[in-house]
Amino acid sequence: MATQLDNDPLVSCDTGYFQYTLPRYYRSVLKEFRKVSRSFVNFNFFFFIVIVAELSAFFASLPLLHRSVLFAISLSVFFLTCFSYCVLLFYFQARKPEQILRIKDRFLQSCRQILSSSSGEGPHHLSIAEAFSKLSNYLHDFEWNFYKIPSIFQFAAPFISKISAYFYWEDVFEMKQLLLCASVDEHLQQIRLTPTDLEVHASLASVYVSFAKLYKDPMPSSDHPRNHRARKLQPFCEEQFKIYSRLAMEEFKILSHYASNDPWVHEQMALGYRDLGIPEEEVKEVELLLKLRPQDKEILFRLGSLYFQQGMNAKGLQVYEDLKKNHFKKAEDLISSYGTFKI
Repeated sequence: MATQLDNDPLVSCDTGYFQYTLPRYYRSVLKEFRKVSRSFVNFNFFFFIVIVAELSAFFASLPLLHRSVLFAISLSVFFLTCFSYCVLLFYFQARKPEQILRIKDRFLQSCRQILSSSSGEGPHHLSIAEAFSKLSNYLHDFEWNFYKIPSIFQFAAPFISKISAYFYWEDVFEMKQLLLCASVDEHLQQIRLTPTDLEVHASLASVYVSFAKLYKDPMPSSDHPRNHRARKLQPFCEEQFKIYSRLAMEEFKILSHYASNDPWVHEQMALGYRDLGIPEEEVKEVELLLKLRPQDKEILFRLGSLYFQQGMNAKGLQVYEDLKKNHFKKAEDLISSYGTFKI
């Protein structure tokens, strides 16, 4: 589950200065984000310990508090602690979103500084948008890893990871939303400069798909300690999933309109529909892809698998027979998909 930046193949393979420099800034952002989130949890934990200690001391010394003055003082201290906690809690709750927003803004400024092109020239905004998207990807399962566990305490790692996920899931979820929003903004600025650049539209569609996936499965793990929170957010997430799915499909329509005969376009659309969980549209795109590349047996195999997964067994068997006639080595793997359709 740990976030790995040093060995990211996407970073290591890109020799451009911008891509080469970015990992350092990714680590800095994640470090700052962890610090802000942990400070809020530490604040609550500190006051929890103080209040419990005061209550324990109060009840333990209750027989000694026979004098009304001592009793009044002990109660006053307790209520003062509670009042201080409430006041400071409101302050920190209002301050934390501002701190997280400043982290995002500093990352944006850093990206602009290390880019060779100035704003409004070349792929400036697209590069920044992709940096935001990649940073959002690094936050996958990040809430499980807020605490570094010494090797001698590895036996307690599952328990500590669950505690970490319970306290930090919401912060990570909000940070992902913030980064993807920033990515969308940069894409839109780039599109205003290059309205018909299909690479930008494909990249924007990918961000919308990431947004939709975020809302479709805010907590992919069924045993996540904050599942009750996810259930409360379900109406909101369902509405957001519909919105971003529609936006992604609009971008797919643009791609199809400007490059209806480009296999790369249909490949991107098929992947997008798969991630959105719309298998009917994915099948259509793979069928179009096969028409453009009729000799590609891998595409035919992929189409056959989709047919079986969707219960279109007659078409799936036809594909199987075609692959057998052409002595395709993965034909037997295809027939194993027969009957995988789930009602």
